[in-house]
Amino acid sequence: MNRLLGPDGDVLPASEGTLVYFASYLARTVRHSTIKLYLAAVRNLHITAGFNDPLKGKLLLRKVLRGILRYQGQQRIRRQPVTPQVLLAIRPVLQSWLSPRDFSMVWAAFNLAFFAFLRCSEFTYPGVRKYRPLFDLTTDCVAFHPSLACPQVMSVQLKSSKTDIFRQGQSLTIASTSSPLCAVTAMKEYFLLAKPERGPLFYFHSGRYLTRSMVSHLLRDSSRAAGLPYRSLKGHSFRIGAASVAAAAGLPDWLIKVLGRWSSDCYQLYIRIPQTTLESVAPRMATVSGHFSQT
Repeated sequence: MNRLLGPDGDVLPASEGTLVYFASYLARTVRHSTIKLYLAAVRNLHITAGFNDPLKGKLLLRKVLRGILRYQGQQRIRRQPVTPQVLLAIRPVLQSWLSPRDFSMVWAAFNLAFFAFLRCSEFTYPGVRKYRPLFDLTTDCVAFHPSLACPQVMSVQLKSSKTDIFRQGQSLTIASTSSPLCAVTAMKEYFLLAKPERGPLFYFHSGRYLTRSMVSHLLRDSSRAAGLPYRSLKGHSFRIGAASVAAAAGLPDWLIKVLGRWSSDCYQLYIRIPQTTLESVAPRMATVSGHFSQT
């Protein structure tokens, strides 16, 4: 037990032995990612107290953490994408559950989230009665061109996002479509029917704001009612679906990256390849002819 104490008999600064014991104890009940969060809190405690970073240069601790990860395995959550098929299937369900005014709001939010590649935090609010004017979507963030009566294009101004930490703002452009799925038409109908007041963009007739949990519940419950897989549907599924559908539509990688406002190539992890595309690979490879140079 003497390894749990520093040279002066104090708990802080924690020795490497203490940190190893701590991580090993946590590994019994929590996963590797959670252990790293706990250790980050320990690091912050040390720095706040005026000590050096206790994790820096701790080779044994790194080996123990790596061993824990190898033992537990890398957990990967496969979230289901929201596709046009999903949206069209849940539309009549949402219409039967919600009033015309609230349906128009939810449908506008869902279409905007899909066609604008939005993160859930970019179109929802932190609480049913809480919104941040400097960060969250408001009615004046949306503009119709040439007019609300006959819009061809809609622009949406994001005040803040994950890749815009200094809140410089990002303008998104979405064109109208001729299909039943159209973010411009859905937003137009919401504005004409609900006539949202100046302030938060998405709110129910009761005055409650649209939150992340509401989006997840509406999405999962309506998908279940429509007979679709629903357990792995979450608010982020709109962004995953947008990237997947854009790739299936043949949009180039650089454009998908720009549309989704990704600062790295991590967007490739979001793309779900259709089974028909996978099944076409071998036949397409078999038809390639010609000689290839040696490398």
